[in-house]
Amino acid sequence: MALDSISQDLLALLATNFGVAIGAVLLLWLVSIPLRDVSIIAMFFAVILFAITAVSFVIGNGVAARKQLLLVLVGLWALRITAHLIKRNWGHGEDPRYTKLRSWAKDDRGFVWLSLRKVFLLQGVVIWFVSLPVQVGAVYTSPPVLGWPAWLGAGVWAVGFFFESVADYQLTQFRADPVNKGTVLSTGLWKYSRHPNYFGELCIWWGLFLIACDNVVGVFTIIGPILYSFLIINVTGQATLDKKLAREKPGYAAYMASTSGLIPMPPRKKSA
Repeated sequence: MALDSISQDLLALLATNFGVAIGAVLLLWLVSIPLRDVSIIAMFFAVILFAITAVSFVIGNGVAARKQLLLVLVGLWALRITAHLIKRNWGHGEDPRYTKLRSWAKDDRGFVWLSLRKVFLLQGVVIWFVSLPVQVGAVYTSPPVLGWPAWLGAGVWAVGFFFESVADYQLTQFRADPVNKGTVLSTGLWKYSRHPNYFGELCIWWGLFLIACDNVVGVFTIIGPILYSFLIINVTGQATLDKKLAREKPGYAAYMASTSGLIPMPPRKKSA
């Protein structure tokens, strides 16, 4: 396939998937209005990413093996995390972070348009950027077989899937026991990282990026995992949750002092 043909196919795919992302978040925005629950975007963001991957699989003219690998890996991730988030959040009301956002608007009508700009459209754009590796990976035809970056990426994805799945299970079991209310989970994977689920999530998307790097053009999709890492570490995930839990749980400050923030490491010894 000629380079100009690849470029045209890629531009068409990127434009199509941008429409998919924006169309999906607009639909969720409309659903959120009668529900009065903006946080449904968090429950279904993985579904949108899978939809983009599926469109890329169908439209992309790349190597079948690479497209199939990306579709299966994103599909498994999306199925697990969507089921987990729906089970955890459905029927429990709006996420407090979004409820706080309601105070920025004068009334409900004002919040509807505020949420469109600040939540749904913004996340639609973020989702499109995060999905760049799976979009680009579905287009190029060289190499014709999976190379070592793809196999390495699949391995990193597997590590991430293990950490995220096990960490979510351990946290769910911990929260289900009333005895643990107000205490800090510091066993299992949570002994080695304060956020092993976030570590797993980032491994998954850095792994998908490596698969895209089978061809040098995939290197340019690094903006996707970099953006996602920045958001999880500094905006919506680690930093925000650490501040919240430090305020709410007396033992969390000591836990922070002894436990790695993200990358699993042996606990730090307490100073004498």
